[in-house]
Amino acid sequence: MRLTKDRTEEIRQELSKLHQTLKMSVQQAIRIGQLLTEQKEFMGYGDFLPWLEKNFNMGQRTAYNYMNLFEHQCKIATVANLQEAYKQIETIEAQEKQSKQECDRNMIAQYRKTGIKPPGWSRSLDNIIKKDAENIRRQEERIEKEAQEREENKERRKESSKGIPTEALEKATADILAKTKERNTWKEKIRLSDGGKESAFLDAIIDYLETLPSDSRRIEACNNIIKICRNISINLQKVKE
Repeated sequence: MRLTKDRTEEIRQELSKLHQTLKMSVQQAIRIGQLLTEQKEFMGYGDFLPWLEKNFNMGQRTAYNYMNLFEHQCKIATVANLQEAYKQIETIEAQEKQSKQECDRNMIAQYRKTGIKPPGWSRSLDNIIKKDAENIRRQEERIEKEAQEREENKERRKESSKGIPTEALEKATADILAKTKERNTWKEKIRLSDGGKESAFLDAIIDYLETLPSDSRRIEACNNIIKICRNISINLQKVKE
């Protein structure tokens, strides 16, 4: 049944009492919540928030906090502190939400098992079923696409290897593995930290040293690299100071 009485003036009076006492009691907040709830019903769908913004310096969240107090007034009857009442309502709503989610899961499981919608079924559960089906479809499409891409990559690798003798491929692979093993052995020998072992800069230095014709040239290059790094370090330290 729709209410026919505007509560605007009553809400103003209750808020005026609040401003006079400077401290709101739980019962005052519940009364304001009751009036706001009745006014929302009186205004009808879509008109409540514009009315609230026009008539009161009260945010939507504050208004709904009052309305929640009214809705749960029986469960906070013994609470004297307003903040404690809000906390208790948060706990109650969290428990109600958890219970509803569990109930929804049970009904969905029953529907999937029997194909029959149990009593209490709502449109929101239809939306969950539809969303789950869409997620499953997207997942299947993604799996199928990934499988197709793997096959295409496999075919491309086959095409790219055509005309190259198997022995040549095996030799090239063996050379790469041998070079990688030699480089890793060298890194272990000079006792680098784990982070340094994966340094692209160090790999570049090792590759460069391998291009030099003799050990004497490699020693000379190493000394030059040390001098360069030492000078850079000194300059950076001066800038820092």
